[in-house]
Amino acid sequence: MTDSANNEVLIDLFAGWASGGATSVFCSQPIDTVLTRKQAGSAVKKSTKSLVGSYGLQSLWRGSTAMIGAIPFQNGMLMAGYGIGKRFSEEHRPDQVLLVAFIGGCTGGIVQSFLMSP
Repeated sequence: MTDSANNEVLIDLFAGWASGGATSVFCSQPIDTVLTRKQAGSAVKKSTKSLVGSYGLQSLWRGSTAMIGAIPFQNGMLMAGYGIGKRFSEEHRPDQVLLVAFIGGCTGGIVQSFLMSP
């Protein structure tokens, strides 16, 4: 791979890590925590408001260490794989837009599956 191709892969990897992974997990985890506590109902005696009051704002991200560790890397690998497959198929079949997207998606899915399903 050339330096230009390496740079594109790194850009795809970082973009997937930042946008699809880290940002989404960081922003959606408090909502997930609140919904889970509401679904638990009477089994959870403390309300979300008292949870934050007792344990601080960081309690809204409680139990999300595994997701914060895995999801950003999964999305980064997915986007890098998609970019590799897309660029490869554009070189060979530039007129086949749907095929290019299909090959990119399949490549991204295969690449990220090795991270999530060892």
